[in-house]
Amino acid sequence: MKKNILILVAMVISATNLFAQDKTEPFNKWEIGINGGVSSFSGEYNMLKRNQFSPSYGWNSNGEFGFGATLKKNFTHVFAIELGYNNNTLTGSWNRTTAGEFKTLANEYDLNTVWNMNNLLSRNKFDRKFYLYAKLGLGATHVNNTLGNNPGVRNLEMPTIPLGAGVSVRVNDNVRLNVGTQWSWVNSDKLDNHPTYMDPGNTKPGASVPQIYGTKLYTYAGISIRLGKKKKHAPVVELPRAEPKKEPKPEPKPEPKAAPIEKPAVLGNIYKVYFAFDKWKVNQKSAADLDKLVKDLIENPSVKVSVKSHTDSWGPASYNMKLSEKRGKAVIDYLVSKGISSSRVDAQAYGETMIVNKCKDGVPCTKAEHALNRRTETIVIE
Repeated sequence: MKKNILILVAMVISATNLFAQDKTEPFNKWEIGINGGVSSFSGEYNMLKRNQFSPSYGWNSNGEFGFGATLKKNFTHVFAIELGYNNNTLTGSWNRTTAGEFKTLANEYDLNTVWNMNNLLSRNKFDRKFYLYAKLGLGATHVNNTLGNNPGVRNLEMPTIPLGAGVSVRVNDNVRLNVGTQWSWVNSDKLDNHPTYMDPGNTKPGASVPQIYGTKLYTYAGISIRLGKKKKHAPVVELPRAEPKKEPKPEPKPEPKAAPIEKPAVLGNIYKVYFAFDKWKVNQKSAADLDKLVKDLIENPSVKVSVKSHTDSWGPASYNMKLSEKRGKAVIDYLVSKGISSSRVDAQAYGETMIVNKCKDGVPCTKAEHALNRRTETIVIE
């Protein structure tokens, strides 16, 4: 038992470091939840023989209503620590006439590690619409026997070892629906209010009590709310432009009639650059394409350029809008570094609002199809 506890503590300490590089999108750190469900007595576990999940004379367990609450801190899109509480009533009867019925109130307090299994097994970490989770932790249970062989017995039993799994569905950025089950091993022979008798099969040499763990099962459904709001973005965001310096206006002079000026041939030209998943830096291939635009702008100083940036549909729309802003700024910075004045550049960010193919949220697409949407289009204008 001590070895298992040390392994669990090591997992909690190292989990944050394991996923410290997970920076794919912003997320809400704190989350509160409530739940309700059905609880039942699952059996007894002999810690010496490790093979007795119920006494040979048998028992019957009823399903009773239970409820609980949670407070969770999300460290990454994979790992969280949760403070949990559940209130269960365990009832049933023993097939031995001398044992009769039992009723036990169990208040359980847990500190759990919570793992998003979809993100744990996937390279891409983001806030998914649907995901499976697993729990493992340590806790304590307050046992109150109200009916059975030892009514009125109250004890705080430590440790309790909860193990759980479930499904979470994201309703929106802040609300989750959760359905799961939790099996708890309680260091107690009192959950069924029926004592296990002292004999060599149940007691280690030198021990004064049987080596028994009571077990209970709690299956629940509930709702959780993530605290805090993500920053909302307007559908179209214009990046700031440098104001040209104002110079004194010369005295107007009569100008002779000039011949009609031909418009530059480069007007309407479109130059596209593409980005890797969740990236915004201009790579070598994109730089070569932008150099062609720089050449045309230098040769035609009267024209300007419109920069329009986009993303694919992976991840929340709010995050993709921010990502497209970064891509647009990266292109502007490159043009300015090549001698193009920022006053000649107009930039807009569209996020995932202008997908060029079918690859919207919920539509299965290949990686190559998603890649066509991770683009910045530069158009030469007057």
